[in-house]
Amino acid sequence: MKFALSSALLLLCAGSLFAQTPSDFLTVINRDFAAWDSDHDGVLSVKELDAVVNDLKTVNEDAAAAAALKRASFDKTPLPPLTLEAITSLTTEKKPDLALMFAQGVKRIAKVTNRALFADGTPAMGAIHQGKLGNCFCLAPLGALVNRDPAQVAAMFSLESNGNYRVQFGRKTIEVPPPTDAEIAIGASNSGQGIWVNLYEKAIGAARNEDRPQDHRVDSPLDAERGGSAGAMLAYLTGHKITRFSFAFAKSTVTTEAEFAVKLTDLRRQLAEATQAKRLMTCGTLKTTTPGLTPNHAYAVLGYDTASDSVRLWNPHGQNFHPANTEGVENGYATDEGIFQVPLDHFVRQFSGMAFEVTAEKAGV
Repeated sequence: MKFALSSALLLLCAGSLFAQTPSDFLTVINRDFAAWDSDHDGVLSVKELDAVVNDLKTVNEDAAAAAALKRASFDKTPLPPLTLEAITSLTTEKKPDLALMFAQGVKRIAKVTNRALFADGTPAMGAIHQGKLGNCFCLAPLGALVNRDPAQVAAMFSLESNGNYRVQFGRKTIEVPPPTDAEIAIGASNSGQGIWVNLYEKAIGAARNEDRPQDHRVDSPLDAERGGSAGAMLAYLTGHKITRFSFAFAKSTVTTEAEFAVKLTDLRRQLAEATQAKRLMTCGTLKTTTPGLTPNHAYAVLGYDTASDSVRLWNPHGQNFHPANTEGVENGYATDEGIFQVPLDHFVRQFSGMAFEVTAEKAGV
């Protein structure tokens, strides 16, 4: 009886926590706006919002509300000056849907119950699920590295005596505080596997921001992490150079069958060599026609199978997808936790190209 009562209470709590409405979001905004508007000019500026998002003391629903406004700022349509009246109007019109973003943020924060770096001792690729940052180009190389050597990823992170974390990226080391609740609400979900993915996102953003000229730096690491090349990030993550292989030949109307065959033979060789040597690989899409594939998106290439002449890929969304009909270019490919297999001749037609890690041995050093 006690167990049944406890379960009912948990469900009641979960319902009150997750079933957010526009009024819930506006209740938080009305409560917090004056404190967030630090210069008291009636407008929540970018700098003021970033200060709230970056603050470890901003937690739970307050963090989810700030994260919703920050997410909205990523939209291609510029937001009006964030007065209290403007936020209320945006919430009512659902353009963007701030109340939904708030509810998603509340749910995301509540799921991160274990704030250890690695909940199970080592990182796992299945823990990575891309969030709202549009940072697939950062997560694809990370997934490739976790797939190759989880211990190497774990060794990238160290806890400092001041509570910050030191993170090693190839030839660059960066120190950052733990991710805030607002950053967790916006970033990748971690399937209860600790904060290492969110910390990676924050550290990548901080490192890229530090690399910018002083007058081009931003106040939030989240802004420095959005938009880029998976190949360039692979090089940043490992400290190794990369080589690229374009698939433009597969879409060109002037490519002959013989030229196509030569290109595919060369790609098979490079894929087989990289897989054998366990070198990291990424790829990307522009436009896609196959169901289940994400356009304008970065993927990790986990390996090449010579027997089936197919590549094994991982989508940073970490989603599951199962076609209703026979697997293939028309119906899509069975995907579990983002992992799926594609025949090579389909791969080059749906994807735009690849990047290969160049190790010291490959470079002849």
